Amino acid sequence: MIKARRLGHIVLSVRDVKASVEFYTRTLGLTVAQEKTDPDRAFLSLGEDHHEIALFQEAAPDAAPPGDRQPGIQHIAWLLEDFDELQAAWRELQALGVPVERTVEHNVTRSLYFRDPDNNCIELYCNRWENGFEAMRTTRMSTAPLDIATGETGEVYYFDSDEPPPHFRAREKTRTEGAR
Repeated sequence: MIKARRLGHIVLSVRDVKASVEFYTRTLGLTVAQEKTDPDRAFLSLGEDHHEIALFQEAAPDAAPPGDRQPGIQHIAWLLEDFDELQAAWRELQALGVPVERTVEHNVTRSLYFRDPDNNCIELYCNRWENGFEAMRTTRMSTAPLDIATGETGEVYYFDSDEPPPHFRAREKTRTEGAR
Protein backbone atom coordinates (compact mmCIF):
# COMPACT_ATOMS: atom_id res chain seq x y z
CA MET A 1 0.00 0.00 0.00
CA ILE A 2 1.18 3.52 -0.76
CA LYS A 3 1.73 5.47 2.47
CA ALA A 4 1.92 9.18 1.73
CA ARG A 5 3.88 11.17 4.32
CA ARG A 6 1.85 14.40 4.02
CA LEU A 7 0.17 16.64 1.49
CA GLY A 8 2.96 18.23 -0.51
CA HIS A 9 1.36 21.10 -2.40
CA ILE A 10 -1.74 22.30 -4.23
CA VAL A 11 -1.83 23.75 -7.74
CA LEU A 12 -4.64 26.18 -8.56
CA SER A 13 -5.70 27.26 -12.02
CA VAL A 14 -6.27 31.02 -11.75
CA ARG A 15 -7.44 33.87 -13.96
CA ASP A 16 -4.65 36.30 -12.99
CA VAL A 17 -1.38 35.04 -11.48
CA LYS A 18 -0.25 38.51 -10.39
CA ALA A 19 -3.48 39.20 -8.49
CA SER A 20 -3.36 35.74 -6.87
CA VAL A 21 0.31 36.13 -5.86
CA GLU A 22 -0.49 39.48 -4.30
CA PHE A 23 -3.45 37.97 -2.42
CA TYR A 24 -1.61 34.93 -1.02
CA THR A 25 1.53 36.84 -0.04
CA ARG A 26 -0.57 39.54 1.64
CA THR A 27 -3.11 37.34 3.44
CA LEU A 28 -1.04 34.26 4.33
CA GLY A 29 2.51 35.57 4.39
CA LEU A 30 3.64 33.17 1.66
CA THR A 31 6.85 34.01 -0.22
CA VAL A 32 7.38 33.71 -3.94
CA ALA A 33 9.87 30.88 -4.47
CA GLN A 34 9.79 31.18 -8.26
CA GLU A 35 7.82 32.93 -10.99
CA LYS A 36 7.66 32.06 -14.67
CA THR A 37 6.09 33.75 -17.66
CA ASP A 38 4.84 32.24 -20.90
CA PRO A 39 2.90 30.57 -19.44
CA ASP A 40 2.38 32.59 -16.26
CA ARG A 41 3.09 30.48 -13.17
CA ALA A 42 4.11 31.18 -9.59
CA PHE A 43 5.28 28.90 -6.80
CA LEU A 44 4.70 30.12 -3.24
CA SER A 45 6.23 28.80 -0.04
CA LEU A 46 6.08 29.15 3.71
CA GLY A 47 9.88 29.22 3.55
CA GLU A 48 10.91 25.63 4.23
CA ASP A 49 9.65 23.49 1.36
CA HIS A 50 10.06 24.40 -2.30
CA HIS A 51 6.36 25.33 -2.43
CA GLU A 52 3.03 24.68 -0.74
CA ILE A 53 0.91 26.24 -3.47
CA ALA A 54 1.42 26.84 -7.17
CA LEU A 55 -0.65 29.23 -9.26
CA PHE A 56 -1.03 28.52 -12.98
CA GLN A 57 -2.73 31.12 -15.17
CA GLU A 58 -4.80 28.66 -17.16
CA ALA A 59 -8.34 29.84 -16.46
CA ALA A 60 -9.88 32.22 -18.96
CA PRO A 61 -10.24 35.79 -17.61
CA ASP A 62 -14.02 35.50 -17.95
CA ALA A 63 -14.27 31.94 -16.60
CA ALA A 64 -16.98 31.31 -14.03
CA PRO A 65 -15.65 30.98 -10.47
CA PRO A 66 -15.72 27.55 -8.81
CA GLY A 67 -19.27 26.67 -7.85
CA ASP A 68 -20.47 25.29 -4.55
CA ARG A 69 -21.97 22.09 -5.91
CA GLN A 70 -19.45 21.10 -8.57
CA PRO A 71 -16.53 18.68 -8.22
CA GLY A 72 -13.22 20.13 -7.10
CA ILE A 73 -11.60 21.58 -4.02
CA GLN A 74 -14.09 22.57 -1.31
CA HIS A 75 -11.50 24.60 0.61
CA ILE A 76 -7.78 24.85 1.33
CA ALA A 77 -6.86 24.85 5.02
CA TRP A 78 -3.78 26.46 6.58
CA LEU A 79 -2.79 25.55 10.15
CA LEU A 80 -1.95 28.32 12.61
CA GLU A 81 -0.20 27.87 15.96
CA ASP A 82 -3.06 28.58 18.36
CA PHE A 83 -6.27 30.55 18.94
CA ASP A 84 -4.37 33.78 19.67
CA GLU A 85 -2.79 33.52 16.22
CA LEU A 86 -6.20 32.82 14.65
CA GLN A 87 -7.64 35.91 16.34
CA ALA A 88 -4.67 37.98 15.10
CA ALA A 89 -5.20 36.65 11.56
CA TRP A 90 -8.88 37.63 11.74
CA ARG A 91 -7.92 41.19 12.76
CA GLU A 92 -5.34 41.35 9.97
CA LEU A 93 -7.83 40.17 7.34
CA GLN A 94 -10.22 42.88 8.53
CA ALA A 95 -7.47 45.49 8.22
CA LEU A 96 -6.70 44.25 4.70
CA GLY A 97 -10.35 44.52 3.72
CA VAL A 98 -10.68 40.77 3.10
CA PRO A 99 -14.22 39.66 4.00
CA VAL A 100 -14.39 36.70 6.38
CA GLU A 101 -17.34 34.48 5.45
CA ARG A 102 -17.68 32.68 8.75
CA THR A 103 -15.92 31.72 11.94
CA VAL A 104 -16.72 28.35 13.50
CA GLU A 105 -15.69 25.92 16.17
CA HIS A 106 -15.61 22.35 14.89
CA ASN A 107 -15.16 19.30 17.09
CA VAL A 108 -11.41 19.35 16.35
CA THR A 109 -10.59 22.91 15.21
CA ARG A 110 -11.44 26.58 15.48
CA SER A 111 -11.61 28.05 12.00
CA LEU A 112 -12.28 31.07 9.84
CA TYR A 113 -13.08 31.07 6.12
CA PHE A 114 -12.59 33.61 3.32
CA ARG A 115 -12.25 33.67 -0.49
CA ASP A 116 -9.31 34.22 -2.83
CA PRO A 117 -9.60 36.27 -6.06
CA ASP A 118 -10.86 33.19 -7.96
CA ASN A 119 -13.50 32.41 -5.30
CA ASN A 120 -11.59 29.45 -3.82
CA CYS A 121 -12.42 29.04 -0.16
CA ILE A 122 -9.48 29.42 2.24
CA GLU A 123 -9.60 28.19 5.84
CA LEU A 124 -7.27 29.31 8.61
CA TYR A 125 -7.50 27.08 11.66
CA CYS A 126 -5.97 26.09 14.95
CA ASN A 127 -6.31 22.68 16.52
CA ARG A 128 -8.37 22.24 19.68
CA TRP A 129 -6.65 19.04 20.80
CA GLU A 130 -3.05 17.93 21.06
CA ASN A 131 -3.82 14.58 19.41
CA GLY A 132 -6.06 15.60 16.51
CA PHE A 133 -6.28 12.11 15.04
CA GLU A 134 -7.57 10.63 18.28
CA ALA A 135 -9.94 13.56 18.79
CA MET A 136 -11.37 13.11 15.29
CA ARG A 137 -11.92 9.42 15.92
CA THR A 138 -13.54 9.84 19.35
CA THR A 139 -15.51 13.13 19.34
CA ARG A 140 -18.88 13.64 17.72
CA MET A 141 -18.53 15.68 14.52
CA SER A 142 -19.91 19.12 15.24
CA THR A 143 -19.79 22.78 14.35
CA ALA A 144 -20.91 25.94 16.10
CA PRO A 145 -20.75 29.63 15.22
CA LEU A 146 -17.68 31.16 16.86
CA ASP A 147 -17.32 34.73 18.08
CA ILE A 148 -13.66 34.97 17.24
CA ALA A 149 -13.16 38.13 19.30
CA THR A 150 -14.31 36.49 22.55
CA GLY A 151 -13.95 32.76 21.84
CA GLU A 152 -17.61 32.19 22.74
CA THR A 153 -19.62 29.76 20.65
CA GLY A 154 -23.26 29.59 19.64
CA GLU A 155 -25.54 26.60 19.40
CA VAL A 156 -23.70 23.37 18.55
CA TYR A 157 -24.85 21.48 15.47
CA TYR A 158 -24.00 17.78 15.15
CA PHE A 159 -23.37 16.42 11.66
CA ASP A 160 -25.52 13.34 12.27
CA SER A 161 -28.56 15.65 12.48
CA ASP A 162 -31.00 15.96 9.57
CA GLU A 163 -30.93 19.76 9.21
CA PRO A 164 -27.91 21.80 8.12
CA PRO A 165 -26.85 24.33 10.74
CA PRO A 166 -28.15 27.91 10.31
CA HIS A 167 -24.62 29.28 9.81
CA PHE A 168 -24.15 26.82 6.88
CA ARG A 169 -27.47 27.82 5.27
CA ALA A 170 -26.46 31.49 5.43
CA ARG A 171 -23.13 30.60 3.82
CA GLU A 172 -24.85 29.24 0.70
CA LYS A 173 -25.90 32.79 -0.22
CA THR A 174 -22.39 34.23 0.14
CA ARG A 175 -20.77 31.44 -1.89
CA THR A 176 -22.93 32.15 -4.90
CA GLU A 177 -22.16 35.85 -4.89
CA GLY A 178 -18.82 35.24 -6.66
CA ALA A 179 -15.23 36.22 -6.07
CA ARG A 180 -14.35 39.28 -4.08
